[in-house]
Order: sequence, then structure tokens, then C-alpha cells
Amino acid sequence: MQDASSFIQPGTFRIRQADQAAALQNLQRGCPKHMVIADYLKNPEEFARTRYLARAFELLGMQCDVDGGDLLLVPFEGGESVDLSAYYWDFIEDLAHEETPGSMAHGTKVVWRELGIDVEDGDEEEHHASEAVEDFISEMGDRKITTAELDALIASEGSVDCRDYNGKTPLLAACEGYRWAISQHADAQMEDDSDEGREEKAHAAAELAVQAHNLHTVLQRNPDMAARTRDGTDALGFATQSGSVDFVDLLLAHGAKVNAGALQGAVQSLSVDMVRKLAQGHAHLVSPDLLLHACVVHSAMPTELEMVRYLVEDLGCNVNAPVTKSLGSVRRMATPLMAAALAHDLAVVQYLLAAGADVHAVDVYGNTALHYCSGQTWVSEDGAGWFAQDDNPKVIDLLRQHGADDSVANVAGRTPADLFASRRG
Repeated sequence: MQDASSFIQPGTFRIRQADQAAALQNLQRGCPKHMVIADYLKNPEEFARTRYLARAFELLGMQCDVDGGDLLLVPFEGGESVDLSAYYWDFIEDLAHEETPGSMAHGTKVVWRELGIDVEDGDEEEHHASEAVEDFISEMGDRKITTAELDALIASEGSVDCRDYNGKTPLLAACEGYRWAISQHADAQMEDDSDEGREEKAHAAAELAVQAHNLHTVLQRNPDMAARTRDGTDALGFATQSGSVDFVDLLLAHGAKVNAGALQGAVQSLSVDMVRKLAQGHAHLVSPDLLLHACVVHSAMPTELEMVRYLVEDLGCNVNAPVTKSLGSVRRMATPLMAAALAHDLAVVQYLLAAGADVHAVDVYGNTALHYCSGQTWVSEDGAGWFAQDDNPKVIDLLRQHGADDSVANVAGRTPADLFASRRG
């Protein structure tokens, strides 16, 4: 069994299996009477009658994970849902056990303090930047910088690796700007040849030139290629996310080191040439999660199937390898088939099934691939940003033809048939 500490996020609380009935009863007794919760509670009738604590938390907008028979309350990550945890916490406080004391999510801390609840500060990373760094990096987003300006900043701050208030170095800011400009330029090329379309193309080309100039300028001063943003992205990570092999080559030539995050970014960019380049000589970075990273991408381009095929047939990725941690709307222990079903990618689903994907596999929440394409239940009643795309009925039919079961219930008591019926209602 997987060690729980390998997937538990900071700020996670555990409700043990023996305490779940009491926790559900407390929530059902107290929440409907609470003015704030009652205003936001989706489907109060179902909330009152559900026999599943996980479903009660879903209806409160709280995401859960599962560890054995225990439920883990995952820190609130925002999105379309409203964080009600500060309001219903009194009902379950005695039954919830904090996994990592003092590490409550920052957003929840703020709400709790506003309510007069004492919480301790964790060791949150802060960057104390000067106004000069902040102004310089801000200017990089708007115009070409000069080597003289960069040298003046280095002389003032003592390093080319100084950081702004958001923790970005000039290199990271330049890479992020260049990645964005590449994306905008690609989108502009799809514009028609009208006056407006030509103007859009010209603007995108000019922006791309600005950001390319700024990146080359910073690279002249030998910045730290291993520096990372607060979310862990390094310069090569930005490059792989762009899908540009030339961008990747540029950073490799300046000493960037290939790492697992960069390889994942390359996979999600759906550039087989880039993945082939990065994987060469770095076979140890080819993790079981790579295939799921390809399948989770929502893309109408045939390159997704090409990437999936390459990962399976050339890099030997297992079509049934479960993901080790949640990835967006794909839950921990989900398989590539579940991710492809969520994206309604008929071609990828067909390929995975032909390659031996198991339609009966379940993620940690008890969801099958048929759950994933019948309608999400987690975080909110109608799913966080989920909607059925054109190929959704074909994906559902294909999974059923391969033996997928409409009657399998997840830990919230929801079957694919329930989800399909509720989304049509």
C-alpha cells in the first residue's frame, strides 16, 4: 500500500472511518441551519438524505481524497466553488485530525482569522525585493531591455538572479514572457487575412520579437538556469510548455539541465520531437505518470494520439499505470484511460483500449473511466468547468461495449448512471 505521506498535501485533515457517521450527522444537523452555508449549499435535499460523508463534502464544495477507509479533506484550491470550510468547521472539528500541523492553506487562514479563529503561521516563503527589481521585471513585459539596464540592475542588487516580489528572477520572467508570446503568435497565425487579422498577426510578431530579445539579453549574463518559481517551474519548464524545440535548444545550450518537470511539460505540449530530445540519455526520468500527462490534455489536434502512441510504443509507458497524485480534475490513482475519457478524446480512448487499458480500474475515489465521462461529482455539483463535448456519447458507448459498468458506486455513492441522469435533468 502506498505511504500516505507521499500524497498528503499541507493543510490536509483526516476523518477516520470510525468517525465518519458522526461527522455526517453533525454536518446534516448543523449546516442547513447556518445562514451562510444554507445560502451556498447546492442541492440541500440530497445533502439531508445522503448516506455518504464524501458526498456531503462534495455538496459543500470541499474536495476529498481517500486513504484506506479514511477520508482526507484536501485544502481548498479556489475555482468556481466557495470555501465554506471556515463556517462548517465547528461541526466536525473534534473529529478531524490534522496531518501536518501548522500548515493550513493560506486562503483558509485568512478566512479563519476574519472569523476570530486563532491559527499559527507556517513557514511561508517570502521574497524581499527592491523596487528596482520589481520595476525592471515589470518593464520586461512591455518593451525591449538593454544590456546596460540589466548591468545596472546587477550592480545595484549584486546578482543577475535577484527576485521580484513574486519570486521571479529576470531569467524566469523572460522565459515566462517568451512562452506567452510564442502561444500568442501561434494563435494569431490562425487569424484570417482581413485587416483586423493582419493587425493581430503584426502585433503578435512584434511582441514575440520583444520577448525573444529580452531572453537573449538575460542569457548573456549567465543566470542561474536552475532557479525556480514558487510553484517549482524552472526556465526549461517554461520552454517545454511552449512546445518550441528552438526555445528548449537555446536553454540547453546555456546549461539548463533536463529534469522530470521539463519532461512532463514537453509531454503536455504534445511535441514528440521535444520529448524524444529530452528523453535521450535521460531514461530514468520516464515516469509512469507521463502517459497520463499526455492524456489529460484537452486538444483537438491529432498530435495527442501521436504522443500517446510514442509514449506507449517507444518509451514503454504502461497503459494502466495509475497517477501518483491528483492532476487537475484527475484524481490520484487514476489511469490514462480515465484522463482520456474525461477529455472525451475518442481516438485516444480507442487506442488505449486496444492496447489493453482496464475499463474496470478505479481511482482512489472509486471512480471508473465511465464516471469520468458521465459527469464529475467532485468539488461542485456539476463539476469544476466540466461539460460534455461532441464525442462524449461515443466515448460512453465505446466504454460500455468494452464492459464498463454503469452501476459501480464511488465513495460518494454516485454511479455513472446517476451522473448521466443528473446532468440531463
